[in-house]
Amino acid sequence: MRAALIDQIRSVKLVDIPEPQIHKGNEVKIQVKTTGICGSELHAYHGTHPFRIPPLVSGHEFAGVIVEIGYAVTKFKIGDRVTAEPQTSCGKCWECRNGMYHLCPEKCVLGAMGWSGSFGEYIIMPEETLIKLPDDMSFEDATLIEPLAVGMHAVRTSGCGLGDRILVVGCGAIGLGIIMAAKLAGCKEIYASDMAEFNLEMARRAGAIKTLVPLKESMDAKIAEWTSGRGTDYTFLGSFGNGPLVTQAISVTRKQGKIIEVAVLGSPKDVNFGDFYQKEICMQGSNVYTRKDFEIVMQAISDGNYRLDGYVTHIFSIEEVDAAFDLMESRSENVVKILLKF
Repeated sequence: MRAALIDQIRSVKLVDIPEPQIHKGNEVKIQVKTTGICGSELHAYHGTHPFRIPPLVSGHEFAGVIVEIGYAVTKFKIGDRVTAEPQTSCGKCWECRNGMYHLCPEKCVLGAMGWSGSFGEYIIMPEETLIKLPDDMSFEDATLIEPLAVGMHAVRTSGCGLGDRILVVGCGAIGLGIIMAAKLAGCKEIYASDMAEFNLEMARRAGAIKTLVPLKESMDAKIAEWTSGRGTDYTFLGSFGNGPLVTQAISVTRKQGKIIEVAVLGSPKDVNFGDFYQKEICMQGSNVYTRKDFEIVMQAISDGNYRLDGYVTHIFSIEEVDAAFDLMESRSENVVKILLKF
């Protein structure tokens, strides 16, 4: 089968490798039609991802068609159009038994850990991870369910909703998903911050009512103006950041407000924990998603409640994977989401 192999650091190439095979009764084989390139794949390409380590066939955002099923599969059939939650858990640990399977310490992730991913023409998935697509949903839109589910999980677990004022810092693919989810949740006002005017244009299209470029405008002053001096109820960190970013978030979030870390911050230093303490701010992490997030996003797309025009900025054939990664890295053009097609 055709596959895009990240064979070494800063190298990706189209190769011909054997198809993965079904080995368990609950497994299905899926022919991938479209797959997205995530920031985590770019980190693998750079050799900086903790568990996506070259050489590997990565990829975990996808949509496709079932072409083979195991003997124990009962809910799906050959020909079904599907996407899937690209993770499995042990089902036995404390986290799994308490509904937090996405935090399982034994979790396996598609496109890593020896599990050949959706940069390959065929993948093997357990039946319980699959989600059947509506007949009228395109493969391209279905591929976006996974990245958008990240934002849905952050919003849903934060508790924000009707009447709330929120700020999203970083309006790439994940930040835009946060904005869409917050709009769906009924937040009163959504503000967005990003360094790129194109990203802010996309944020406004997604539902943000006010935007700012932090190096050109004072975030403190703008948020104070927009919230009558109170600050945001919720501040979502949707871009890679550092200590100053966390300190800025603490500064603009209201007393007893909440900061939600969605992107990876690493180990930020020089954070102003004095204001954090004085304002009784809560800080919450948000780690990927659960099936419920997938289902809500799929329904929102199907109902037309998510505005996706412009979210996919580029589509490459799998034969053009090297050009796709070059663009993902260089950002020589405006980029939100890049898809690969088989």
